[in-house]
Amino acid sequence: MIINEKRTFQDIFKELRHEKGLSQEKIAEELDVSQSLINNWETNRSTPHPIMLDYLADYFEVSVDYLIGRSKMKNNPMEKDNPLERYKILFDSDGVLTDEQKKFIMDYLETRHKQIKDE
Repeated sequence: MIINEKRTFQDIFKELRHEKGLSQEKIAEELDVSQSLINNWETNRSTPHPIMLDYLADYFEVSVDYLIGRSKMKNNPMEKDNPLERYKILFDSDGVLTDEQKKFIMDYLETRHKQIKDE
């Protein structure tokens, strides 16, 4: 069983399916699996094979760690192409950075901004 202290794969998968507005039948069709398999995942009777977990993470655009409940962050912010998006995710995510770390980063960015402006 793939679990976390708070959230399980079954809960996260079902939530992601609902976010996409998909029925069990429709997502089974899109994933090319049976509806009974989807039902088994959502009722914790079975869990996906690791290869399928990787595919599901890509399908839902989340990390495998998020999908199996090991992370509260849907994506690794460092995988974002735009640096501003990476910083936004880091700053908005609870528990990723402490207030002290956030302040340090902001101070650094402000200092760099002033240096660039003065050049």
